[in-house]
Amino acid sequence: MNGAKWIWITQKAIAEEYVTFEKKFIFLGKMLTLKICAETNYIVYLNGKRAEFGQFPNYPDEKYFDELNLTSYAQKGENTLRITVRYEGCSSFTHIDDGAGLIFAVYDDGKQVAVSDKNTLACYDTGYVQHDPRKINFALGYACDMVNASDSVCRVPCVEQPRKCTLTPRPVRKLELTETHGAMLCDAERNVYDIRIETAGYIYLKLRCESTCTVTVVWGEHLADGDVRQKIADHDFSLRFLCKQGDNSFENFFVRLGCRYLQVKCDCAVEVETIGIYEYDYPVTVKETALTGLDKEIYDTCVRTLRLCMHEHYEDCPWREQALYALDSRNQMLCGYRAFKETAFARANLIYISKSVNENGLLKIISPRREECGIPFFSLMYVVAVYEYITETGDESILDEVWETLYGIMRAFSKRNENGLILTFDEPYWNFYEWSYYSAGDEGGKEYLLLNCAYVFATERFRKLCALRGEVFTENIAEHVAAIHKSFFLPESGLYCISAEHKDLCSQLGNTFAVLIGLGDVRTYRAIKTCEGLIECTLSMRGFVYDALLQITPKNGAFVLDDIRMRYEEMLNAGATTFWETEEGEKAFDGTGSLCHAWSAMPILYYHRLMPERFPHNAQGGGIGFEESH
Repeated sequence: MNGAKWIWITQKAIAEEYVTFEKKFIFLGKMLTLKICAETNYIVYLNGKRAEFGQFPNYPDEKYFDELNLTSYAQKGENTLRITVRYEGCSSFTHIDDGAGLIFAVYDDGKQVAVSDKNTLACYDTGYVQHDPRKINFALGYACDMVNASDSVCRVPCVEQPRKCTLTPRPVRKLELTETHGAMLCDAERNVYDIRIETAGYIYLKLRCESTCTVTVVWGEHLADGDVRQKIADHDFSLRFLCKQGDNSFENFFVRLGCRYLQVKCDCAVEVETIGIYEYDYPVTVKETALTGLDKEIYDTCVRTLRLCMHEHYEDCPWREQALYALDSRNQMLCGYRAFKETAFARANLIYISKSVNENGLLKIISPRREECGIPFFSLMYVVAVYEYITETGDESILDEVWETLYGIMRAFSKRNENGLILTFDEPYWNFYEWSYYSAGDEGGKEYLLLNCAYVFATERFRKLCALRGEVFTENIAEHVAAIHKSFFLPESGLYCISAEHKDLCSQLGNTFAVLIGLGDVRTYRAIKTCEGLIECTLSMRGFVYDALLQITPKNGAFVLDDIRMRYEEMLNAGATTFWETEEGEKAFDGTGSLCHAWSAMPILYYHRLMPERFPHNAQGGGIGFEESH
């Protein structure tokens, strides 16, 4: 984008600022393209028609630009390009606040015909509530409230902004508006609308108001309270629309909603003509399956769960967070290798995560993230995910992109080695593993079974990655395994306790990882399967349990399939159209349990592994070699 400058309407922006920029140019060629990058997000209009939207989330030193083909919106002669940019003004789980800005360049058959500069005209967009930040929650950031107002007129020349960063093409394909899900009125008294299926996308709304008023639309995944649950602690899942008397029409492309239900609230009489969600998806081709009955219903629901958690990057859930975690995405990748005809998305996410590293070498809790915080266990699972990616694809070139991050993670753990055991990390780290009792966090400086087993599990795979690069990792794994057995094994029961301080507590996940690194005896195996005497693990980690059981003997395959059917049929019978964060459903976490959570799509992996004859692409020789990655 030679000659293009970062611009804004003023020298410094205020939180929740919406600015529209305008540039006129002459188009005489056959193809019109636009390169664009914005902070925080953008919508492109050409000659009055919405063309594209959606900024890939940036890092402060690396920004991602889109190259858009706008030919179908162009006309011979003069064209008017308008770009509405939202500067949110806060860091969240979806982006890092790095100040407002826009940079773009327009090309006529490859020849640059317009750029962002001080001659670009701008105005504050009257279609949005300006400078009134109202937080949805800590993860999603601010709401975006809209106004039914006349078109904004751009008259103010822009101010060029100093900014030092690299500009990199968007690392994944552009998302697509796929389906339009119109919501059906299901409760006239409460004005609640049912989309009839879980979805993720952008709201549209047409309504008629008897007077000037503010309409609030609440979104959610259930009707456990009768109403759509709007406020939970400091969460507020609502958008506001400032309406005129008479007809009003809105489309909000700045806040993506994950929901099944919408509720319209207003103090005056309102007649809703249409309301619904434009579903917005990453484009993938789903592989065919010959599953039938309950197995097909579970599998297809898992695939939909995955799809709704794939946007610019992998997400844990579309409703509450939309965040990229290393562990969650590892589960998504393993399922995606089997469900979809592509692996490029997994590769791009692994590279993107590798750029979000704390000072000591561990990953930050999410990507992107400014604050120093992380989950050490998830960093280990990132190493595992890179190994699995190479095993699945044969693409060793990714190591050139992520090696420094991988090595930094393993080095950070080896520094915590004390007498053959890795000690838990101190603040600001969160020693989290999963949501079961005593696995959701522990203080630093402790000897903890699961962290040590996971370190051995990851190190075994890291050694193979080292071999691919001709390098040697000298950590003494045998010493670690011996120390784990000595410190945590309970000879009277054959189980491993969760920590040196809690020898009366044993977890299914901890004993699972002990088995995965070669420890345990027949009593350990039996306990993992029956969960007798163990704290049961949650949905996010059952894949590791299944792996351990299948490692013990392939005959456990029938048990694994029956366990999947039992747990997932219960969710389907409760009306699930996507699968939940935990089996508690919406009741979990004081009413913030997600009903669409990507880590729960793991049955995909085990249907392919245990019923390969049900997948035509496997029978044709296109299957995956599971033995190598498990």
